[in-house]
Amino acid sequence: MEIIHKTIPAPKDCYTDTYLKNNTAFFDIETTGFSAKNCFIYLIGLVIRKDETLEIFQFFAENPMEEKEILTAFYRYLSPVSTLICYNGLTFDIPFLKQRTEKQNLSFSWENFRIMDIYQEMRPFLNLLHLPDKKQKTLEMFLGIQREDSYTGGELVAVYKEYEKQPAEEKKSLLLLHNYEDILGMTKLLPLFSYLRFFAGEPDITSAKLEETLPFGADSPKKELQITLNTSLPFPARLTVEKEMYRLTFRENHVYLFIPVLEGELYFYYENYKDYYYLPLEDMAVHKSVASFVDKSHRKKATKSNCYTRRRGLFLPQQADWFAPCFYPGKIEKSSWFEYGGDFLSDSKKIALYVKNVLSLFI
Repeated sequence: MEIIHKTIPAPKDCYTDTYLKNNTAFFDIETTGFSAKNCFIYLIGLVIRKDETLEIFQFFAENPMEEKEILTAFYRYLSPVSTLICYNGLTFDIPFLKQRTEKQNLSFSWENFRIMDIYQEMRPFLNLLHLPDKKQKTLEMFLGIQREDSYTGGELVAVYKEYEKQPAEEKKSLLLLHNYEDILGMTKLLPLFSYLRFFAGEPDITSAKLEETLPFGADSPKKELQITLNTSLPFPARLTVEKEMYRLTFRENHVYLFIPVLEGELYFYYENYKDYYYLPLEDMAVHKSVASFVDKSHRKKATKSNCYTRRRGLFLPQQADWFAPCFYPGKIEKSSWFEYGGDFLSDSKKIALYVKNVLSLFI
């Protein structure tokens, strides 16, 4: 068994200061397969912050007989750690470690650790990125992180088996490099948490204004509500995502929310249609208490489909009944519109509630 140790300067950025404390560590394992029953762990990588440095340890088993040694060493080095960060570790690494620990007649408790799984934490947001997959390397590419390692963990299983039969420094270097860049790469993924931090917090709205824009290819300008929000952590990459009718742009310390405004005539449907008459000439429904004064030839019993009144104005979209009354371009659907009144932009609580509801759609 060999322990490889390297010390490098800790990154000096707000992400490292926020998430990578002295009692925090990253870890990653390399195995000879997916089955903990039939395969074993040959390499464990660990990154621990110590003040202004990152202490990087790799526990390497030259053969299956040394798995117990690297597990024992790895657990010993975790003694000062209270928070562990991994990538898909809750699904793969930790269950695999638990089974192999039991197989080697060792005991270790994971209950005292706070586990942060980058993959699990980011999964609700990753769907917005439209990436080809959700692998760690793919996220690194999204952030512009370059690797020297070009192998996958699966490809390196064959390399390790060759090394086990005939040890060679060249093969060993490939194995160590992949694991090294995996654990170091995780530290570089911390900026992604700025997106989740934004969605988890209360919206910090700095401005909301109605604008006229001319969309590409459109013949006439469209009205749009543009809302600007501040964030506590800057975003690592400029990003624009869309959901339903809404568009979000992330840029530095700001988020820009763009919402279409419908100008025209919409329908409001009364619930108790049996209490209404429909007036064909006016194309609207009125309550029976009023319609009783209308000539019988100009009225008829209302149905669900025609028990409405019409209103012209400006409207904002909503995907549920966030605000009442609800208006529709035609028949009643899941999504609706509410009236954009003159006092909407002056009502900070109403805007904040609306923004919060819209943002919840994205994750």
